[in-house]
Amino acid sequence: MLAENLWHVVFISHRWGNQDNPDPSGSQLAILKLLAQRIADVADVLSDERIGLDAVRDRLARVPSLARQGSLQAAHLVFRVLCGGAEIGGGDDRLVNDGILDLIGFWYDFSCLPQDPKTASETQEFSQTLQGIGEMLLSSRVSTLVLRREGDGYLERGWCFAESMIAGAKADVFKPMILRTDRWGEPLELNLSGAYVAFQPEVESMLGQWEDFENPVVVGTAFQNAINSTAMLLLLNSDRSMLEFVVAATGSTVTGVGMFAAVQSRLAILRVGEQLNLAGDLVVALQGQGLGCRDERDYVLVALLSLKSLTAADAIGDVGIWWEALRRATEGLSLVVVRRSDGLDWLESTTEIG
Repeated sequence: MLAENLWHVVFISHRWGNQDNPDPSGSQLAILKLLAQRIADVADVLSDERIGLDAVRDRLARVPSLARQGSLQAAHLVFRVLCGGAEIGGGDDRLVNDGILDLIGFWYDFSCLPQDPKTASETQEFSQTLQGIGEMLLSSRVSTLVLRREGDGYLERGWCFAESMIAGAKADVFKPMILRTDRWGEPLELNLSGAYVAFQPEVESMLGQWEDFENPVVVGTAFQNAINSTAMLLLLNSDRSMLEFVVAATGSTVTGVGMFAAVQSRLAILRVGEQLNLAGDLVVALQGQGLGCRDERDYVLVALLSLKSLTAADAIGDVGIWWEALRRATEGLSLVVVRRSDGLDWLESTTEIG
């Protein structure tokens, strides 16, 4: 699913403006254009190896501060692009010759997934892509960028919940980041709390080197220190005071586990010969967690994508059905299971989704 010529892909997680148009006002497109330009600015500035006041003055003319909405996210994405190039053996000459925007891709669902009405081949493409979204979100070559604004209800929407929950489970520091589309260019509030408050001065000092005229450092050092200081904030993403920049994983994980327990318990009490239509239970489980979707089909797909992400590909027994269940759902097959003496089996009944 990842283009081989790209060093990194940014998965855009966002709430649709309405059922038919993800961005009717054009505000999301506008912010993504600004972000792309800021990524290019940061990458271009990094090529300046000078040190001193003139170097600081010139880089601030392009990128005034990294401690602002948009600039910090762009800096992290530049860093991840460079890491992706190293991972796949990309040479520095490509960065110089092609430019960073030729090496980074943006995955936006409306543009990257076939939309209704679909042809037969588009339906197959949609099914295959949806089945692999979980693996894509967890790839080291993919970053999730969550577009949010005040009062958007992002965390109440099923698809947004699933995307942020899965991406938040990454084992590396490439955790999901939030970009507030209504605060572009505003200073970020990076206030730590609790046991982590002791790190606050160090974070501010390292991040501030980018615009420090009194103690100027080479741009590469200022950039690396900004990344190092705020990468720590990404790792501490359960700190709810960081919701302006970091996706807090704790709440979504608890919600996912609660949904998993609710559906799994229904399977556990099935007796031999009894049947269960999973579709109905999946809708109830998702709604029980306070999450909304457009229709029943979306409820089922969101629930299955989340449940699949919570289980291993080689899981056995009742816990191991969710990978196959997602495949069946995306292909419009029955989600009716029956308890056999040797485990669960699928019934090819008339019950289908959508």
